[in-house]
Amino acid sequence: MAKITIFGLAGTGTTSVGKILAGDMGYQFLSSGNIFRKMAEENKMTLGEFEDLCKKEHKFDLELDQRIKKFGEENDNFIIESRLAWHFIPDSVKIKLDCDFDTRINRIANREAIFFETAKEHTVFREDAIFERYKNYYGIDDFSDKNFDFTIDTTNIQIPVVVKNIENFLKTSFFL
Repeated sequence: MAKITIFGLAGTGTTSVGKILAGDMGYQFLSSGNIFRKMAEENKMTLGEFEDLCKKEHKFDLELDQRIKKFGEENDNFIIESRLAWHFIPDSVKIKLDCDFDTRINRIANREAIFFETAKEHTVFREDAIFERYKNYYGIDDFSDKNFDFTIDTTNIQIPVVVKNIENFLKTSFFL
């Protein structure tokens, strides 16, 4: 039985890797983005409206974090991709996906069908706000490899290869 958390910034491949890995292992897959979307729905708001509200009312960020923490305490055999799940689920196997900045921005621009500069501007703004929140709420400002059990750079590796590398790590280090 295992709890696996995947951390990575936008464009590193966390959702794609998490879904495939969960399927291969027969585990439940959970995405913090999907939880956030569900919270917007519960509040009868569009995603954009809910994001704007969250910028003003921090209780929703804290609620999302608590939902992730509670899920980790009450469940096993899951993979969750989230920027803070590794922190809230300390008994998890912690995976980190890295990627070159420009490659990440290209992936985001392609995924969202927007210009590179637009994706860059949006991503820098969003990540600055996210990291400020993590520091203010939880005192977290260290996302170095030392906080993770396994780190892989996805810049020049296709998703199936990333998944295989993680599966090999899990088999040899955690016997999953």
